[in-house]
Amino acid sequence: MTFSHPFPTGRFGEAPIFDVEAFSVLRDGLEGLICATSGGFDPIHPGHASCLLDSKNHVEAKTGRRPDHLVVIVNGDGFLRDKKGAAFQDLRTRAQVVASLRGVDAVVTYESETDMTVVGALRAIRPHFFTKGGDRTDAANIAEWPLSEELGFEIVTGCGRDKEWSSSDMLKRWENLVRSGVVK
Repeated sequence: MTFSHPFPTGRFGEAPIFDVEAFSVLRDGLEGLICATSGGFDPIHPGHASCLLDSKNHVEAKTGRRPDHLVVIVNGDGFLRDKKGAAFQDLRTRAQVVASLRGVDAVVTYESETDMTVVGALRAIRPHFFTKGGDRTDAANIAEWPLSEELGFEIVTGCGRDKEWSSSDMLKRWENLVRSGVVK
């Protein structure tokens, strides 16, 4: 089965959401260049949005090749528990928000209780490019770097706005407001 661009959209025009297994089934029928990016998006902020909005253009500017599809990996609740202690929004909610953003062609949810990377999702997606935001720069801080060498996809760094926002900082500020009684 061959899938043309764009992916079928949802009821409100949003990108479809797949788990890793469902995406891997349709991957061989997908034509064109695939760009993947990933994140927890909990909550989503302008840095996240700018990476998603700019991924295809950024890849084209850096490589001279324009991706046909942007597939966004949304890290699971287990990833956020390990990183922050808990998820603020559940995986389904975060995936739906990401799927609603302009330029996102498909969302792949990736839940792993043992893996703090998105290696498993990237193996299923087999992208041509993997974009990373401003705080991820090279093999020293991109855990998926060895996989890119193994599978032959290119990691394109510096995508989107500079690191000005942090979801963890945003949530900590809100927690302090609640604790101080400013927010009821």
